[in-house]
Amino acid sequence: MPLQESSNAQPTRPGSWKPSSRCYQFLFILLVGVLSGKLLTTARAKPTLPFQLSQIPGFTHIVERRLMDAMKTYSERRLDVESLRMIYFHDQTVAVVELGPAKRLIGCELIEIYNDADGVELLRNLSTINRPLEISFRDMIKLMEQCEQIDRLNERNSYRPVEHSESSPIAYRIAGPDRDVPEEEGNNQSSNNGGFLAMIMKNRSSKRGIFYSSSFSLLSGIIPGTKWCGTGDIAESYHDLGEDSTMDRCCRTHDLCPMKVRAYQKRYNLSNNSIYTKSHCKCDDMLFECLKQTNTSAAQVMGSVYFNLVQVPCVEDTPAGPQFRKAREGF
Repeated sequence: MPLQESSNAQPTRPGSWKPSSRCYQFLFILLVGVLSGKLLTTARAKPTLPFQLSQIPGFTHIVERRLMDAMKTYSERRLDVESLRMIYFHDQTVAVVELGPAKRLIGCELIEIYNDADGVELLRNLSTINRPLEISFRDMIKLMEQCEQIDRLNERNSYRPVEHSESSPIAYRIAGPDRDVPEEEGNNQSSNNGGFLAMIMKNRSSKRGIFYSSSFSLLSGIIPGTKWCGTGDIAESYHDLGEDSTMDRCCRTHDLCPMKVRAYQKRYNLSNNSIYTKSHCKCDDMLFECLKQTNTSAAQVMGSVYFNLVQVPCVEDTPAGPQFRKAREGF
């Protein structure tokens, strides 16, 4: 009888559940995280390698080159040509803020500074718009939270800043539900029909190349469906988000943290000899809460890898100055 039952059960196998392609992608991300964990030598899987990658010839150059490729400038996109633009900055983050009637916040663009020289140059260029004002870390974090709120509101209302162009360097567009399909979306459809070559041609002008496409985001260490979640980002500007825009905003805000020590660099008298950027603990807390509120399988994977598996330490303010602190647990 047991043999007869097993033979009868075989025909039902073709109808059994099969993992989706996205499931395989998540499993790949987890596998990468596990392999990273195997390389870690401390008892709690802290991200410290038993050897210094910075001592490998050419490795430091590779890291610096990647930072240069990730640098972004002000896109000059605006929601309203009549808006007042204010420039705020703190440490490694610059905020270009749009104020509407009654000085109401209507839009933002945050820019990450990768080195002090580039920061000075960026602020000098932005000074033609308005005088840059330095604010505290707490005020910058509060401003970043407000920018995320207004960004979500603009998306719900289909308000989008226009692309920068030579004929109209600064303009605005209110995109309604019945708006025409943008040229970029049309190109996406044509690239899907044209295959691999069409996709390469579509991205030939992008500084990210083919890795700008979500199909190849894994090769850049980016979680599929996002442009900010992973090792670095593949976004063209602050306004460039992936299909999973909700989770992507969480990662974008974290990447733009005003206070951090990048991989194999020294700042605040702290040396980061790991392969991960160590951000301020407040930024890590914001990422933790944002991913929890997103409450998707992708956000769960992202949070579990970052906080539970890799356990990236953060930078904490202490009476003795900034110090590294162990990662928040319990995601």
